[in-house]
Amino acid sequence: MNPLVSVIIPAYNRSQLISETLNSVSVQTYTNWECIVVDDGSIDNTVDVIKNYSVKDSRFSVYKRPLESPKGANACRNYGFKLSKGYYILFLDSDDILKNTCLEKRLNVFKTLEKTDFVLANSSYIKDGVFYNKPICEFPTDYKSEDYFKLFLSYKLPWTIMSVLWKKEVIQGFKFDENLTRLQDIDYHISILSKRNYNVLRLNEVDSYYRVEDSKVLNQSHILKVLNSFNYFLKKHINQAYIQERYPNNFKGFIVFFLTHYLYPNIKSYKLEVKKTEDIIKASKIFSFRELGLLSAQKLLIGSGLINKKGLGMNRINKFLKKGLMYE
Repeated sequence: MNPLVSVIIPAYNRSQLISETLNSVSVQTYTNWECIVVDDGSIDNTVDVIKNYSVKDSRFSVYKRPLESPKGANACRNYGFKLSKGYYILFLDSDDILKNTCLEKRLNVFKTLEKTDFVLANSSYIKDGVFYNKPICEFPTDYKSEDYFKLFLSYKLPWTIMSVLWKKEVIQGFKFDENLTRLQDIDYHISILSKRNYNVLRLNEVDSYYRVEDSKVLNQSHILKVLNSFNYFLKKHINQAYIQERYPNNFKGFIVFFLTHYLYPNIKSYKLEVKKTEDIIKASKIFSFRELGLLSAQKLLIGSGLINKKGLGMNRINKFLKKGLMYE
């Protein structure tokens, strides 16, 4: 029996790169797959490129995001999932690349345990045409789904979106949140993993590649999207029982990371967004009074630029504050 695998790809203005992605699907040694590409309103010739593949190989198909759905990769993924016919699901971005044995080897892992819900493999980077072998995320093969759940809650991300081959029935009731423009895959995986313990197996070898581009800069538009998405994400999860009752320290680590890496360094430009974040955090009561004091000190140190001043003992103060806000 060779069950069908559905590969789902959202695409927007990827005419220069998507051929590499589709080529990597077309040469899979496991051949019973369908590749569903959902275009997000491209204004270049992305759709024409994909249509050329579908003409040559009926396993490829291209659709346009429904007009009633909001713009974004999440809506495209959800629509692609709705159209899919596979027993297994692989979400792939339009510039990712698979090794030709990716599907075959992941499916072979499924065969080792009948009740496996999903299989993980390692992903690495491709940059300027160079394929790297060091995994982006590498964890022991004996990790349970709860271990991965805690890693996501802590922002210690255990896999990329293409690293997972799902059994379709496992994710049947879940959707990517179409209100999120950032943190969408983290939100998706937390939503799934919070529901129960799953049977997961890991293939600790690199079989897929995430493209790194120097042009991806942290401009103001990008930072604002991150901050707004973080506040939405925070409100959605912070008061859930799996945070408040079971894993508060893990999620506090996530919050501290975003405060110190995104919000506080940009506080002068985004005071309103930082204020919204602080209000959400205080209302949740997830941090103690002492921890809130340490966060306020971090905000002053980072937001004022004092952290970069030499000879004032700021490095020692920063280490003290970070130690007090360090969570497993």
